[in-house]
Amino acid sequence: MKTVYGLMINSGSAEEMLWDHGVWETEEAAKLYIETEMSNISGIWIGELKVNDSITEAAEDAGDVMVECSLCGIEYNGEDVNSTDYDETVCIYCEPGYKENMNIA
Repeated sequence: MKTVYGLMINSGSAEEMLWDHGVWETEEAAKLYIETEMSNISGIWIGELKVNDSITEAAEDAGDVMVECSLCGIEYNGEDVNSTDYDETVCIYCEPGYKENMNIA
């Protein structure tokens, strides 16, 4: 579990979090936001929120492996190139014509 801090307001019938203003990792950062951005608004305080943080490290984009089509020479995402059914790497756009010319069913 991870603790984050958000802005709270009493809406009359319940205390609610102002989700559209975001959440902060530290209480000090949330206080700074209130002081700088919402200094003329009263009735707002900082609330603690426990969230399930199942990813222990920041998720990183490994990046797509680009593969060049041997027919058109354009690089595509590896998912858009067929390199298992043919001797050459063929993109999904060249594959129908490649099948016709090679008489592959």
